[in-house]
Amino acid sequence: MFKSDFLKSSKSKVKNSLVGPRRSTTLSPRLPEKRLYQNGKNQLWVSSSKQNSNVMGNKESSIISKSGPSSEPKSSNNNLENLLRNAIRIAYRIPIADLYVYRDEIIPLIDKIIGKRESMITIKIDRNKIFEEATGRFVGKVKQLAKISSPVHEKPVITFNDTDILDVDGSGFRREYYSVYFRKCIANLFEGQGRQMLPKKDCTKKDELKALGIAIVECVLNGDCGFPYLHRGIYKAIIGCDSDEIDQHCNLNDIPDGEVRMVVQQLNDANTDEEITEIRASDIASFINYVGWPVGKSVTMTNRHVLLQYILRWFIIDHRQNEIDQLRQGLSYMGFLDAIKSNDWFEPLFVYSEQYSITARYMKDKLNPVLEKLEAKTEKEINCVKFAKACIDSLDDTQARLLFAFITNLNDPPLEEESLEVIFNTHNPDRLLPESYTCLNRLLLPLGNKDINHFRESFFKAIMEQ
Repeated sequence: MFKSDFLKSSKSKVKNSLVGPRRSTTLSPRLPEKRLYQNGKNQLWVSSSKQNSNVMGNKESSIISKSGPSSEPKSSNNNLENLLRNAIRIAYRIPIADLYVYRDEIIPLIDKIIGKRESMITIKIDRNKIFEEATGRFVGKVKQLAKISSPVHEKPVITFNDTDILDVDGSGFRREYYSVYFRKCIANLFEGQGRQMLPKKDCTKKDELKALGIAIVECVLNGDCGFPYLHRGIYKAIIGCDSDEIDQHCNLNDIPDGEVRMVVQQLNDANTDEEITEIRASDIASFINYVGWPVGKSVTMTNRHVLLQYILRWFIIDHRQNEIDQLRQGLSYMGFLDAIKSNDWFEPLFVYSEQYSITARYMKDKLNPVLEKLEAKTEKEINCVKFAKACIDSLDDTQARLLFAFITNLNDPPLEEESLEVIFNTHNPDRLLPESYTCLNRLLLPLGNKDINHFRESFFKAIMEQ
């Protein structure tokens, strides 16, 4: 796909805001923040500013070649090495989902799930009917589960009806396929704000959520992307956490119904038992009768916080239990659910994490070596490399994420190591703005800017206004 500053062709209108990469995935722009990461009983404050993206090195792995021995547990020496890694991470407050460390840990887990059960398939898709055709394929897999005890993981090679016969899916087409499907699923099957999505009530009749679960598993196992859009409480319910752990992630603003939020706020602001009784008696508060509050039990200033928790739990979790169950069934595909239950490394694939993100340092590490190898023959090209390097070196984390999205059309990071390409835009040497071929992860540097100031202005205009 080709992205020319803000003008995009019809093929590149599919913004992979949900899905991932070409054997990689992306990150969505995130606001810097400090978060409490919970790993079992350990709680670590981690900050994106302290990321050490090279702490474990940049190790490439392949998900294509599978063999029995490679899926076996590591030796005791490696187990000791893992213990030392964890100790170092805690001692130096290295973010638990530092991108390099994250890949280093999660790829072997994915390989183990697949084992030898992998098949390469070719699928021809009508680009205008990606959602419909993907839905049919994944719902078909739901039906197959009743007949097959040990399904084979499929790695699709996608061709579109409107592409040239010589166009090859380097996984760019595949990620577009997943992205469009996920985006439509979010629009049709979920409600909520931002990356705190809740499955809608009564959307289980056609097995859509089971199909989505299977699609997520396939996408992750292909090294493409996760589905980091679930409300954390929903994710905790899916993996079977206890009520106390689920409840701590349920907040007032997560309730989609504005009238319910208003009643909760009124109950919270009440100053007397009489005010609470009056609020409960109003028509707008009639929902309290079915959130699980004991019949006939009064609500007072002393116990109102218990009622508020009942309300939060009902509208965020219990109200949509059938939908949670169906999504859980889909995620059981290939034994994937058991893996995510037993390993915290999978959580960032379902719940947005600031730590699992593209940083300025990451983009510098990826692009500067490419720029250094770029063969500059003319004075314009030599200056262009200098200008580009200055812009890359000045990136902050937010700009880095936007640049990554500009080059790859992705918003969340890849599970596997991706490569980025940089070339000069020699076909249009007077152009001022950078361009990109997102299916190739290729950045085209403009040669038309006369100095560093004009280049910088054009460069950041393109990535900030894409």
